[in-house]
Amino acid sequence: MRVLFKRHWMTAVLFGVAMLMSLAVWLIRGGAHGPDAAWAAKVNFWGNRQVAMALQSGFEQAEQAAGLAQTAQSVEQWDQVVEAWTYAIASLQAIPVSSPERFWAQRVQREYIENLAFAQQQANRLSWPDVFPSLGSGILDEQLRLYLSYLATFGPPDILIVGSSRSLQGLDPQPLEATLNQQGYPVRVYNLSINGATAQVMNFMLQRLLTPEQLPRPVIWGDGSRAFNSRRIDATFERILSSPGYQTALAGEQPGFTDPAPIPRQPSDINARGFLPVPAVFDPAVFYQTYPRVSGRYDAFYSPFGLTGLQLGSLASLVSYLQSRNIDLVYVNLPLSGDYLDDYRLPLDQQFQQFLQTQSQRLGFTVIDLLLQWRSQNAFFADPSHLNQVGAAALGQQLARHPQILEKLVQTKADVLTAPSAGRTASPPPP
Repeated sequence: MRVLFKRHWMTAVLFGVAMLMSLAVWLIRGGAHGPDAAWAAKVNFWGNRQVAMALQSGFEQAEQAAGLAQTAQSVEQWDQVVEAWTYAIASLQAIPVSSPERFWAQRVQREYIENLAFAQQQANRLSWPDVFPSLGSGILDEQLRLYLSYLATFGPPDILIVGSSRSLQGLDPQPLEATLNQQGYPVRVYNLSINGATAQVMNFMLQRLLTPEQLPRPVIWGDGSRAFNSRRIDATFERILSSPGYQTALAGEQPGFTDPAPIPRQPSDINARGFLPVPAVFDPAVFYQTYPRVSGRYDAFYSPFGLTGLQLGSLASLVSYLQSRNIDLVYVNLPLSGDYLDDYRLPLDQQFQQFLQTQSQRLGFTVIDLLLQWRSQNAFFADPSHLNQVGAAALGQQLARHPQILEKLVQTKADVLTAPSAGRTASPPPP
């Protein structure tokens, strides 16, 4: 009888322990944590406690982020979603490499990273600063705001890249900066290029839109003959002329963070240095299955063609202005593919090469002519006339070693040392 009672007592104790364990798991599985948190609690009971805590923290943060995203509407609310997804990713990333759970957790992170990117896009879309009326170009509006934000963070860069889309995606400031730093030139480089920019657009941007204090020396202008063809319609400048921002600039107002109220806009893929990375590789056999092959004779950028007129006048005005501010101008004639330089375009671009040499001597600016160097290197191009990300990096490294660029930096450093009150010392690169 005593033995039977003892067995009943032990059975009751074991049953009670099992009920407590079930109750604990049930509580953690409650609606506040969800199935992922319940899985973490199970691992927490049977497995490595440190790993289980990291898993549970990640799952809880992820569920919080997902819940916040359901009702997020304002910038502040999307910022909270971003923060929660960031903590969730960091928690899972803390799982040691030696843990068997890490491989699975990394796959979960893929989903979290996608969700984080979406939340960041929403926050960015809603926090577009209203610094100036529109200038008729979405890219110009975005680049202006991004550059002003960069100036607020670091001050003026030591080298500013400008130009059209050929420079926007064709001259990567980061390898240019990194290669210069490796050679003992601690500089910061920024790309402020604009789609469709011509000499008129560059003159307006650098002389009217920005102040001398917002410009470094030297300025590297990367482009080609299309920016100086005065006989074609300058569509970008026409949009600027008819924009409210142009009238505001004529009235003497300068862009700035005067109104903190953001306006919703969808940002592009331009990165924090003003550069647009394009990974596509130009393969003529594939490219012309999608896009028509246009002969230079029927290309509106070249036909009709003329290097005298408004664009030449804008070049002269800009060079004179920069010289009056002791700002060096280096013009880089960017490479074009051999496929693009057909029997019609090539002679016109050769005229442009001679034009650059003549005007550089007459007006007093530096020319680096790279037009023909990659005629057979399609791997450096995204399309017949635009470099891709690989070509942009190679070009940045090349210019960082070019003697005429290094000469300008040496001269700038000498000027700063001899006139410290008026000069600006070179700054270390941003992280």
